[in-house]
This record gives sequence, C-alpha cells and structure tokens, in this order.
Amino acid sequence: MQNEVIEIEIVRLMKTTTASAYRAWVNPDDMKQWLMTTPATNTAVKSDPTEGGTYEIRDRGRDKERVVTGTYEQLVPHEHIRLTIQMPAISDETDTIDVYFEERSPGITQMTFGYQSVMEKPRGMSNLVYKQEKKAYHDHTAHGFELMFDTLQAYLENHPDE
Repeated sequence: MQNEVIEIEIVRLMKTTTASAYRAWVNPDDMKQWLMTTPATNTAVKSDPTEGGTYEIRDRGRDKERVVTGTYEQLVPHEHIRLTIQMPAISDETDTIDVYFEERSPGITQMTFGYQSVMEKPRGMSNLVYKQEKKAYHDHTAHGFELMFDTLQAYLENHPDE
C-alpha cells in the first residue's frame, strides 16, 4: 500500500447569495470571521484574491500562533474557487480545496466543498493501522470543516447582502 489521497466532500445550503458566499472565501474581513480562525483569536488575515495570489491567516490560541497559507489557483467569481492550503508548522504537504457555489433559489446558495490531502504511509506501518489512521484523520478533519461551516453559515445569515 502506498500513500493515499483522503477526500472529503461537504454540501451545504445557506441563506445567502452566491456573491456573499464567494466573498466569504476571499475577502479578509469576512475570512477572519470563520476560516481557520475566529474574531477573538485572529491576529491577521491577508488575501490577494487573484489567480496565483496568496492568502495567509494568523491565529493565536493557547499561547500558540498558528499560520495557514495558500494560493488561489482558480477563481470564477460567484461560482468556483480552487485553492491550496498549508500549515507550515505542522507539515510541508499542501492540500487542495475546491468550493462551488450554485444558486438553488433566490437567496439560497448551495456550497459544495471538496478537500484533498495525501496521507503518507510510514515505513513499517501495517495496512490495518494505516487504514485506521486514515479514517481517524478523515473523520477529524471533516468534523473540523463542518464546525467552520456552521460558523460561516451563521455569519452569512447574520450579515445579509447590502
């Protein structure tokens, strides 16, 4: 067994427009409300939402600073974002996120989130242990994204389009 890709897909219906949902992924003021941070722990968010542009999120919790970085690989306003995500202090690996936005009815947006990460199989690890580790990583990561999307959904519903 070799390294394997872990894939997570989450679909959410949100009371917002596609424009607002899209903006929440690229606008620093919106990002600091929910993306890998909270307003209480956020220390900085930078975003250059152009193809090839980068973003950086700095968050401080429990006397530790966590940095999340990435690159916007593809941007189709109000429809699709492909970006990379990396936490340099934890890993050299870069993961990929695809987010699609689709208007389901006026003021209701379906967000389809896809995440891909390669999980390395250490030498000497049995296939059974690797599968267990992979499942634990998948479940923990999916749960973390679900919690973030709960926060995103509440933020978007409390900040309707202006």
